[in-house]
Amino acid sequence: MLGFARKLNDTPGDVVAEDIDSLRGADFTDQNIFDAVAIVAYFNFMNRISDGIGVVPESWKQESYERHLKEVTAVHPSSAATETK
Repeated sequence: MLGFARKLNDTPGDVVAEDIDSLRGADFTDQNIFDAVAIVAYFNFMNRISDGIGVVPESWKQESYERHLKEVTAVHPSSAATETK
């Protein structure tokens, strides 16, 4: 599910029927899949609104994000090239 959510977020045009079938094959229900799609869509929607009106995150959130990104890339170096705010 997480791989699907990331694909939907990062490259939505690449999501194909086989991605959905794979989730169903892993015992995710249509409701589970819909919920995941709705959550990804909602976060993208809110991010576009925030970016569009120039919302700047509080400094502690930015610091937390940067700390988390360092931790993730230390464990998964290949993630560094694909991470975005």
